[in-house]
Amino acid sequence: MSFIPLRAAMAMFVLASAACADFDLEKQKLCKQYPERCDELDDTSGALNVTLGYSGFMRGCVTVTATDADNAGNTRSLDVAIPGKTPGTVSVTVYRKKNWGRMLSVTAQLREFDCSGPLVGDPQKTRAQVPEEGTLDVPFTVRANDADGDGYFSSADAEGVVSGTDCMDGNIAVHPNAEEVCNGQDDNCTLGESDAIDKLTWYTDTDGDGYGSTRVEACVQPAGTVATGGDCNDSDALVRPNRDEFRCDGKDDNCNDMTDEVFDVDGPCTDELKCAGKNACASTPSQTTCVRLPSENPVAWFVDSDGDGFKGQDAGLGCESPVDGGVPQSQDCDESSVYVGNGLPELCDRLDNNCSGGVDEGCTLPDWVTDAGVLGPTDRLNSIALYDQGQRGWIAGPNKLAHLDSASPGIKEFTDGSCRKTWNAAWVAQDGRVFVVGEDGWLSTKRLVEASEACFTPQVLTDKNNTDFNGVFGIDDAALGATVFAVASNGKIYRWAPPYINPSDLVEIAQVPANLRAIGGLKSADSLLAVGNANADLKAQAYRVNSTGTTWAAEPLGASDTAFMRAVHVLNGHYAYAAGDNGRVFEWADGAGWHALPQLPIPNGATAVPDILDVLSFSNNAIYAVTTANTIAFFNGSAWSTEHTAAQSLRSLDGPRPTRFAAAGDGSTIVNFTAPAPTPP
Repeated sequence: MSFIPLRAAMAMFVLASAACADFDLEKQKLCKQYPERCDELDDTSGALNVTLGYSGFMRGCVTVTATDADNAGNTRSLDVAIPGKTPGTVSVTVYRKKNWGRMLSVTAQLREFDCSGPLVGDPQKTRAQVPEEGTLDVPFTVRANDADGDGYFSSADAEGVVSGTDCMDGNIAVHPNAEEVCNGQDDNCTLGESDAIDKLTWYTDTDGDGYGSTRVEACVQPAGTVATGGDCNDSDALVRPNRDEFRCDGKDDNCNDMTDEVFDVDGPCTDELKCAGKNACASTPSQTTCVRLPSENPVAWFVDSDGDGFKGQDAGLGCESPVDGGVPQSQDCDESSVYVGNGLPELCDRLDNNCSGGVDEGCTLPDWVTDAGVLGPTDRLNSIALYDQGQRGWIAGPNKLAHLDSASPGIKEFTDGSCRKTWNAAWVAQDGRVFVVGEDGWLSTKRLVEASEACFTPQVLTDKNNTDFNGVFGIDDAALGATVFAVASNGKIYRWAPPYINPSDLVEIAQVPANLRAIGGLKSADSLLAVGNANADLKAQAYRVNSTGTTWAAEPLGASDTAFMRAVHVLNGHYAYAAGDNGRVFEWADGAGWHALPQLPIPNGATAVPDILDVLSFSNNAIYAVTTANTIAFFNGSAWSTEHTAAQSLRSLDGPRPTRFAAAGDGSTIVNFTAPAPTPP
């Protein structure tokens, strides 16, 4: 069976009306139009008249296919456009080719929109034999719904109706060939709105900081997305655009394509030792550290802490001095003493004055000079106070007060009743005025230049029987006169100020819960330090005054046994010493507090450690103590030694320098240490 094409179609189909009958005429027309193919037609005029009934749509196409039942390779198809009316019928005449069999398989399948549209629905099939003459009707009926007339059939499933591709047949704007836009509907009936041409851009926000990273396009914002992108680390909520760089970590924390820009990494800096370096990120994320340059080498610096003009106190390491005035070489091997410094002359005073590493090289220590019975062989001296570089002084004891003067040998004793009380302690100003304190609340003051032999001697009347004064210390003022402070066994502390004669000049300023035995200080009220033992546990204790001199704070010394502290000496603003029973000595070091020094050893022939009655220091390597063993002991910074043994108990020590000091005690004995002045070069 062969087909003669109609017009341009190469198939043996001829469109015909429903009344088409003159097949010979049609055949003649075909042969006339395509003479070169005329011999392919059967010499008979039989044909199949395929009729296509349709309803429910106005635009579309039906593809009719005829296939030789005996040879499937013999097949031809023809697209038949729907003429644009509904319902209706179109028909096509199928002619047989000479080399085809007469039994044909005929199918009809609907296309949407036009003859280039997609096939929809299942093809309808039938078998028919081409008659030798005339025509045989082969009817087909196709139904599809196109309610909106857009040429695309409804995809709704209905029995007997071809299902098309229009997912919304009531909306002419919705069909497979429509342009998908974001409007809440599937305009082209595929993939929803995912293929819309106007989708918005969103960004996944994994860390929830309001800034996203991975780009996502969608009509509606997807869960877990935000409208702003640019997050360069979406796993860290602290890292995001539009914030300050907050960590020095070698990373971009604000997503501006810069790293640690606010931290000046590699910029110049000075480290804690004042050495030049470069900024680098520190272990603390929000900070930088200064990394020292390899060429920078810190050294030790030294300052003057003892006030002798020589700098030997370690102020720390640095490429520059950590404090004002530091020098890179030590000038002083003992910053506790004004009597030691590089270049000073060596003296015979048990100190390394010139920092040579030796003590008293080139000299012989002088002998101790003892003056016994200066006021009488049975009298007791409780205190000695020197002034005028140790050339003059005062001594005091029970019913005894006398002045010493090395320039005019001899002793002047004041025997007026006002001067004769049981004096326990004395202190002298540099103008020679002496202040003595004693039992039963008595205090007294005297100047040598006064014509009267009497002393000015007031008494603390309140609870006088329990106010036994044990210690006194004064702060000199060349213009106004000295202000003195006295401590008593009932814990009371008094201040006595010029002119000393008015009741308001002598006032109680504090009371502490202790038995106070001594007081010392420097040149200001806030340097005062009182010692004794606490009433609560009878252990050694010190009391330090505040800057106004009105509040005294307790400072336990750390003694493990009960013991009186009977003496105190404030060396300077960095060192002080308290001493007393059982050979105990405690050192206060600025910044380190109190700690015990080695205890006095038991002297040869003795059975117990002696008590210390007074202490005097010129260095933390030169501390003297008088003991109940009748000795003057010396501490050289590591161990105690006995430097002198007296025939009587010594009770008091005083002196202005390590080459001139003296002790006084029982039998009105005075023991003097006086070293010669250095020989001029």
